Amino acid sequence: MAQQSMSIIDAVDDLNESIFLPAIQREFVWDADQIVRLFDSVMREYPIGSFLVWKLKGDAAADQIKYRFVRHYIEDSVYPESPDFDQLDHHNPKVPVQEETTLPDTQRLVLDGQQRLTAFYIGLQGSFTEKRKFAQYKNPNAWTQKQLYLNLFSDPEQELEDELGLRYEFMFKKEAPEPTEDAYWFPVSEIQGADTAVDAMQMTDDLRIEDFPKEKRYDAQQNLHTLFAALADDARIQYHEETTEDQERVLDIFVRTNEGGTPLSKSEILLSMATARWTESESESESLNAREEITSFVDRLNQYHEEKGFSFSTDFVLKSLLVLSDLPPEYRIANFTNANLGQMKREWLETTIQDDILAALDLVVEFGLDSQSLTSSNALIPIAYYIHHHDPDLSWESKAGSENRRRVHYWLTSALLNGTFNSRPDEVLQDAREAIQESGGEFPLEEIHHQMRGRGKVVGFSPDVIESLLDETTYRSQKSFLLLSLLYYPEPVKQNVTYQRDHIFPKSVLDVETLVDEYGLSVETAQRCENRRDVVANLQLLTPNENAEKSDVDFEEWISTRTDEYYERHLIPTEERLHRIENFPEFVERREQLIRENVSEKFSNFE
Repeated sequence: MAQQSMSIIDAVDDLNESIFLPAIQREFVWDADQIVRLFDSVMREYPIGSFLVWKLKGDAAADQIKYRFVRHYIEDSVYPESPDFDQLDHHNPKVPVQEETTLPDTQRLVLDGQQRLTAFYIGLQGSFTEKRKFAQYKNPNAWTQKQLYLNLFSDPEQELEDELGLRYEFMFKKEAPEPTEDAYWFPVSEIQGADTAVDAMQMTDDLRIEDFPKEKRYDAQQNLHTLFAALADDARIQYHEETTEDQERVLDIFVRTNEGGTPLSKSEILLSMATARWTESESESESLNAREEITSFVDRLNQYHEEKGFSFSTDFVLKSLLVLSDLPPEYRIANFTNANLGQMKREWLETTIQDDILAALDLVVEFGLDSQSLTSSNALIPIAYYIHHHDPDLSWESKAGSENRRRVHYWLTSALLNGTFNSRPDEVLQDAREAIQESGGEFPLEEIHHQMRGRGKVVGFSPDVIESLLDETTYRSQKSFLLLSLLYYPEPVKQNVTYQRDHIFPKSVLDVETLVDEYGLSVETAQRCENRRDVVANLQLLTPNENAEKSDVDFEEWISTRTDEYYERHLIPTEERLHRIENFPEFVERREQLIRENVSEKFSNFE
């Protein structure tokens, strides 16, 4: 391999002109802080690592599937469908075949260095679009497109007081605020207007900083000089060129090289290998771009029930594909044979795998789960395999369908509440798949649990498990909806109605100060009440209308108006004295006992 070098500015200018990404590359995964740290490192003359490119010419270059570097990056694949967002990309855009004739004869495809080069591209010529925390993804006002700025008044002799450990203050901003004594925000992209370091320093003439102290003006000049010198240094990017046309060698180099830096995950290796293999076909109709297929399906999954906030990954889809293709679920290079990759391609093209994964997600959403309560996406895979292998009746209109839903719901809640996938998940998937293969069509809950017990896994809801869940599950826990759904089965599952978790005794009154001042409780009793406020025994599932009706009424008055059916449905102790605030700890103990009895009785035939 030949050793070459170039400046950061020159490299960025060549991106998407003669420098592209091969199909085996991963997506851009850096966040804004990582970009900021990279620019700070460059200005401090820290090493930024070497780069590796694959140099190709003529037909060899034209035959490669290529992708562009992301210039205007948006941090999620789910965003508004609006013309204002058309220029933004979360995924690397593919270079269309019809544009091949306009590209130079010699091209370089980056095997190692994509994250760093994209970071430079975004910082110098692009933008980074971020969503406001907790805002809706499809709300255009939730997103802000930002450019990289440098505070020219940064003092490189002093480290900033933040977790990034910067000396030069870089930050992504929508626009530059008015200058102050401490900060003059300069758009980093404008440094490209200078031809020399002297030109860069003279940029201060147009910045109107003459009214600031002399030392600030000096800092600004020196920082502009340092920024330009760092970006224009012809030796700053050191890269090796690989000129072979042997794709096997290139794939091996890619995998090994990326074991350093930000390591490739095993799923990224599998996706790279699938991309290389799936495109190898004499028939154009059978040629398939695995990267586009898989990432597009990930986007489809995450948008499918957008309101639930799911964030499925490439890893989940590839793991599902392995399991549903009846291949070993472990990410081992030895399993990524040409034959196995070919089988995965056939399954993807010729079967209902994608529809079956979506059907499994539909079922989980009907069970009332969202991104918070679905604590392991792996739990969906056996459900998808069951649908794929048996095409079962899952309707509520038939006895068989109702029973299958009950069994699937029990499997899902047991797996998630007991942390079944927290260790050795591939073994769980293998066990579940074997049991489903051998079943006659009914979801083989008992067989799956029998296999997992043999591996030392905790399954089901024995008295010990229920006790542990009552102790550990609180309002803040992601598991609270799951546990409550067992109590209300089949209502939250059957009706597909939105349910909200609600405190039975209002949260607003269960704090020490309120209980002492307004209800006359002793500090000791008040503390006991507050400590038990968020336990699952003080939680219930209500529809939004029920919750709104309850919130505006005094609790003792409200509970006295409830029907016998309400008490029974919510497992509310009927003794009136337990509805008084001073007896709240006893209320919790009594309801915990009702929960134990309910779950044990309801699911005893599965134990």
